[in-house]
Amino acid sequence: MKNIFLFLTLALLVSCAKRDDADIDIKKTISNAYPDIAVDEIKKIDENFHEIIINNKIYYATNDGKYLIIGNVIDLSTKESITENTKMNQRLSIIESIDMKNLMVFKPNKTNHILTIFTDTSCPYCQKLHNEVPSLLENNIEVRYVLFSRNGNDVDAYQQLVAAWCSDNKVEALEDLFAGDILEEGAMCENPISKNFEYAGSLSVEGTPTIFLEDGRIIPGYQNYKNIIAFINQK
Repeated sequence: MKNIFLFLTLALLVSCAKRDDADIDIKKTISNAYPDIAVDEIKKIDENFHEIIINNKIYYATNDGKYLIIGNVIDLSTKESITENTKMNQRLSIIESIDMKNLMVFKPNKTNHILTIFTDTSCPYCQKLHNEVPSLLENNIEVRYVLFSRNGNDVDAYQQLVAAWCSDNKVEALEDLFAGDILEEGAMCENPISKNFEYAGSLSVEGTPTIFLEDGRIIPGYQNYKNIIAFINQK
């Protein structure tokens, strides 16, 4: 599959599509050349390019059907990244699909902004970020934790997260884990920890903590609450 995508990024698409039917012909050209590749989405950007989504990856095709391009496309007139805007929408779609009951939510008296944070209580920087939560709440920022074990489900950290989720008091157990305590492993229960690992993969979360803003922007790694507020206000 990796070889196919490599060929796609370099291939010269030999058909010359009519301008009015470019989206149909480009999709057909790719499908004919690579029958195992499913084009998830295709849309016209302007008179020069179409944006194509294949296996959640973003490509661009010239409207004459000759070239397929991979890379970050920037509109020089607005200085906006067209590619990043699409990625933001993709992230939001995944985040919004997560059931609220599978999140650990710290809610302020009034919510002006929402952070969705992929966190692992065994991660020192996640523990450090958790210390910023009271200040975030004071600034009307809601924190939604997506708990997962960054090293997979065959490690002690996974069992500890499951123990916290299945405890009588989830918040208290979570606080204990962030403080470095070891929980006694009790009875198993239905929990989202494994599924959250899949969400992390879909969102290309490569480290913890990873913070998603409500517009789909991403803050990788630890930041103090003042820097997070600055990120939020940066448009």
